[in-house]
Amino acid sequence: MSTSLRSVARLFALSVLAWALPTRADDYKTPRAGQVAVGTIFGREVRAPKRDRGRITYLNLGAVLLPEGPAGLDFGPAGGAYFWRAPEEGEGRLRAIVAGIANELRWDLTLSENKVVAVVTSFDSLTPPWARSEYVQGERQRAEELEWYQARLGLGLAAHARIGPGAIDNALDVALTLETGNLWFDEGDRTDPTFVLPTKTFEARGHLRVRADALVRNTLELPHRGWSAGADGVWGRRTKWEPWGLPADGLETGGGSWLAASTFAYVATGIPGLSERHSLVGSAHAGTGSDLDRFSAFRLGSGSTWGDFETLSRVVLPSAGVDEIATARYATVDLEYRFEPIFFLALQLRGTLAWADVPVRGGTGVETRTGSFPAVSAGFTTGLPWNLSMELSGSWNFGLENTVDGRVEKGRSGFFVSVTREF
Repeated sequence: MSTSLRSVARLFALSVLAWALPTRADDYKTPRAGQVAVGTIFGREVRAPKRDRGRITYLNLGAVLLPEGPAGLDFGPAGGAYFWRAPEEGEGRLRAIVAGIANELRWDLTLSENKVVAVVTSFDSLTPPWARSEYVQGERQRAEELEWYQARLGLGLAAHARIGPGAIDNALDVALTLETGNLWFDEGDRTDPTFVLPTKTFEARGHLRVRADALVRNTLELPHRGWSAGADGVWGRRTKWEPWGLPADGLETGGGSWLAASTFAYVATGIPGLSERHSLVGSAHAGTGSDLDRFSAFRLGSGSTWGDFETLSRVVLPSAGVDEIATARYATVDLEYRFEPIFFLALQLRGTLAWADVPVRGGTGVETRTGSFPAVSAGFTTGLPWNLSMELSGSWNFGLENTVDGRVEKGRSGFFVSVTREF
């Protein structure tokens, strides 16, 4: 484990020890998201004003840093503008993440008088202006790099119902949408001359999506108490799809019609005998699919552990590069201990168990095996002046591999930093 990561872990342990004894009998109550929060630090009062959680706009900038990471993944920028509009009247709802090269938008407009049934319009796109590579045991496959892009429009119906504890984002949401769009491709600077490009194609998807969120969130919008769960089922079909890939390795023939299913669950609870400064948060994610390829596979990588009801469905694999692992089957379990010395600071210690089908080099070439990727992470999330917040974490993954001078080495450190400005 790297020296810098050990320092993060020691700082976390000392901070908790310094606060744990005096807070054992503490009657501290964690302020809820959106409420006025008042605390004292160094003898001075600090205050967070009341917020309208039905109307949120923020800008986020972040990065994944992998000191021993594979080529092309040692620095991975992330971020975008987030918009959430959910009036209490319940006549509509908008959620959007806009980053230019990656965008997600969903707009719900109620149809029924009781505001249960809504028509759903969605849009998502991914158009980075650079070639992307896959990785085998941490080695970049430059001969197969591709510039590939996707954009989809969706239309469908949804059913909404508010559930306890009654916050604006506590709801049961079931949506069925038809999503149509295009995939198109081009070769990169180092693509092998013999590489057969995938066919530019139209793709249609049927998407069943279920979300239930009964979480109480704290001032930092982190899950504090309660539960959340969800599932996705996606069927996709491409109208024109031909074999593609490196002829020397055998062309890829699947992916013309595919299925994918995934699920997740979160539980946040207190610790008996301790105040609300102490929390345990458990989560599990799993997914499997049929005839998935590079362009429809699940993607696992590092990122933020913060999340609204939708972001919580995404898998975070500590110390992995952004979208590093493409897999047709995965399962992860996380357990996080969180300590809140003051309402605007959360210290976090997390353990992760993860499994995924990944490509490895065998005696007869590249084959798929189930890999294990246990990890530990330590970090913090904090509020800052001027409506800023920051998330910083360091992690060590015992299962991720790097290929160095032809040798496969197991184990990798990683860091994630993110700064958010709410408007």
